Amino acid sequence: MTGDLQFSWELSGSGWATCRIADTAEEQKNFVSYCTDALADLLFRVAGLYGTSPVQRVSFDLEPAEVRWRLRRRGADVDIAIYRFPDMATSWDAPDEDGTLSWNST
Repeated sequence: MTGDLQFSWELSGSGWATCRIADTAEEQKNFVSYCTDALADLLFRVAGLYGTSPVQRVSFDLEPAEVRWRLRRRGADVDIAIYRFPDMATSWDAPDEDGTLSWNST
């Protein structure tokens, strides 16, 4: 789906942040743990799209679940696919497609 993209990151308690991404069709909201530096990781990966790698990935720890964002550069556009895994401890080396696609947009 291509459309207006909205993103927000809000501290929502001691050790947690609410991450929201939405387009004109749907939204994804997750409560992200402080166990990783998720926002900095996301910004680093977005900047990485300007390098030689057209695909970047970033994981958010939801304790115990994981959501993994796959960012794929396609010319001037970026495809965003978010996969959900039930347990971050066992999914760290799993392919994206082993997770459940929970949101995607361009």
